[in-house]
Parts: sequence; structure tokens; C-alpha cells
Amino acid sequence: MKYSFDDLVSIMAKLRSENGCPWDRQQTTRSLLPYLIEESCEFIDAAQDGDKAHMCEELGDVLFQVIFHSQVAKDEGSFTIDDVVQGICEKMVRRHPHVFGDAKVNGASGVVRQWDKIKSSEKNNKSMPGSSIMDKVSKSLPTLARAQELQRRAARVGFDWVDPEPVFNKAQEEFNEFRAEMQAASPENPNVERMEDEFGDMLFSLVNVARHSGFNAANALQRANSKFEKRFRIVENLARAEGKEMSEESAERLQEFWRQAKAKKD
Repeated sequence: MKYSFDDLVSIMAKLRSENGCPWDRQQTTRSLLPYLIEESCEFIDAAQDGDKAHMCEELGDVLFQVIFHSQVAKDEGSFTIDDVVQGICEKMVRRHPHVFGDAKVNGASGVVRQWDKIKSSEKNNKSMPGSSIMDKVSKSLPTLARAQELQRRAARVGFDWVDPEPVFNKAQEEFNEFRAEMQAASPENPNVERMEDEFGDMLFSLVNVARHSGFNAANALQRANSKFEKRFRIVENLARAEGKEMSEESAERLQEFWRQAKAKKD
């Protein structure tokens, strides 16, 4: 049977109906939040791996969460999936006057500037007296993503370096400050609080380096995580090929395995 978007909406409505699924019926917006995060992360994993089949499957799971939240809202009398679709369609048309209207833009950077200008003029995004442009940065964003968004919004009002060199220099400065605090630590004074403070500054400055370099810091760390995990698994297998676990190998042997893992094409 060939299903459509409307079929999915109907299936969700049935699951939430009086004769539907007890578990689905008892869910609330708050109880569903972990699943929305989980399904989004699983799609990201599939996209990072370039696994098209799983990307399709995981996008379906993300879409189902959108439908689920919309059905909960409908049951509460708040809004429906039609309202969600209507709202996003209106927003995309409104924010792309160079596509759906007569506006002219100069490349992708011009599109971004136009988008920000239109967004700031919208009712939900207008600044109130005493408000900050930071008010719209979600506190629920993952830490690295939030750091990059805080910096991006600051840059929108001119609070940014024009050239990349001072950005890199600042990162180097923060690294040196962290290193100084680390060297100042002793058994009598672990200095953890000061090291943590400087480490945070160092990470924040590195996020700024990523932003000025034109890529996303969180994506870069995700790639590094995946690379490390893949190579670590190779090291595990190399040790087991010798009839040992990693904990039984010497540090020198593990380093040799690691060099072999790095030599393999990621």
C-alpha cells in the first residue's frame, strides 16, 4: 500500500484516539521531548555516515515526532499540523522575496543579510525595551552549537573581528592562559576551578575560529568523535588478533596499533 502524508496524520490521530494506543494517548509535549532529540541525533548519525537508507528511515522518525507533537497540541486545542504547515510555508515565502517576489540579492551572503533583516522585523522577533539580541538563543541548544550561535548573533550587530588573524591569536592566548593555570596546579592546590574557567574560554575561542573559518564547530567535533571511535575499534581488533585485550598490551604496542589505524582510509 502506498501511504501519503495525510495517511500519517490519520494514523497518529488513530493512535491518540479513545480506541487507540494507551501509551500514545498518555504522552505530553514534555514527555515526548527526549524522543525528538533522540530521533534527530540518529538522523545526524546516518547523515554523518552517508547512509542514505538510514537517513530516509530516520527522517521518517523525525517527521513522526513532528506529527505526534502536533496531534498532542490539537487534542489540547492549541494548534494542528495544518497550522504548522501553514506557518512554515508563510515564513519561507516571506523570507525569500528574491525567489517569490521581486527583491534582488547578491549571492548567499546577501541572502543571509536579507533573512536576518526580515526575521528581525517579524512580530515574534521584534526587540522589546530592555531586551537583548541574545534572548532568542535557545538555552536548550547543545553547548558548542549555543556558543557558535551566541557569537553569530553578536557579529550581526558588529561585535566581531573583521580579520581572521586576531581570532586565531585570541585562541592562542586562551590556550596559553589555560596552560599557565594547569602548570600552577599542585597536590596542595589542584586549581581545578581556574583551569575549568580558562578551558571554557579556550573552547569558546576555538568555536570562534571555526565560525570565522566558515564551518560549524559542533560538526567538526562530531567528525572527530566518529574518527576516534572508528580508529579505537580498529585498535581493539588488532589487539584481539594477537589474542589479547587492550589492557594487556604495552603502551608502545597500542601506539603502533593506533598508527596502523590512522593509516587506514577513514
